[in-house]
Amino acid sequence: MTDTPADEAEERIFEFVETFGNAGFFEDGMIRSLEVMFQLCETFFGTHCAQRGFDTMVSCALPDGYREGTSWRDHLDEVFGLIYSDTQLGQVLHDLTAYCDFGVVMATARDQSKRRDVLASLIEIAEQLLALLPIEAWGLDGERLLVVLRKSQARWKLDNGKPLTAEELAILAGRAPQTIKNKLAGEYKEITGKQHHIEAEEANAWLSRQKDYYPSIWQDQDDTARLVETDKGLGEVVFIPVAKDGSLYHPGLARDGKYQIDADGAEREFDTFEEALAALQKMHFPQWRRPTPEGRWTRVRGVDWRRVSVDQLKVMPPAQA
Repeated sequence: MTDTPADEAEERIFEFVETFGNAGFFEDGMIRSLEVMFQLCETFFGTHCAQRGFDTMVSCALPDGYREGTSWRDHLDEVFGLIYSDTQLGQVLHDLTAYCDFGVVMATARDQSKRRDVLASLIEIAEQLLALLPIEAWGLDGERLLVVLRKSQARWKLDNGKPLTAEELAILAGRAPQTIKNKLAGEYKEITGKQHHIEAEEANAWLSRQKDYYPSIWQDQDDTARLVETDKGLGEVVFIPVAKDGSLYHPGLARDGKYQIDADGAEREFDTFEEALAALQKMHFPQWRRPTPEGRWTRVRGVDWRRVSVDQLKVMPPAQA
């Protein structure tokens, strides 16, 4: 059976999630921009004031793992993987990447009109940023940040039937600008148009013949299933510690009917999961016992917390030991 456009959109979203970051990191361009802005503020207000201001902003936006006395630049290196998810611009660039590379929208929307509104807001931010950034002066040309912004802008023009330039078509196709210019020239043109004006219909026709290009499909996305879950809500929720490998503390971790947790090397046992979880939530560094695949019970330490519904916890399988 042939997949519907909605099914294909879901497949693309999955592919985006699985491959995110493979084409480069827009976070590098964000950090480069901050470094230049810091230098400007340093000139305006002096090193001490600039350092204090940037330390405050970065620790406010990215508080996880922040240690008093850590410079904003060092902290960004330590939490690099959180920049895309925990900063306002990082979230925008994350969603723009899904749009510009895969032609899909990450945000859940009830219909195409709402989805268009989401995209329009993202594109407006992209255009504002492109207008504000002194790209050459700040050494940003070639950064993944610029590719995401420009490619999103080009795709939006195409999706709205507006003509493209050769450079815009090149960035959409992932080709060198000269390659597109060559295809516009000569007696047997592969693309009809001029360097500064290629009709959207012509650009779409040529792009559709490129095996590595994903035409926009956000218009056909169907978020019905996700909306049902959103409308239903999680119900009763609890915060569960998460180990470094991503595994959760859950009711299936009882050993001989007891839940074992560690606190500074002193092991304690609880009769119920709720009692053990309450004790873990009071610990600075939650630690508990769980079995390895070989059946040996070992200590594991929590590195994060996750909100989980009580219904989800009830269906988690018991530990095999």
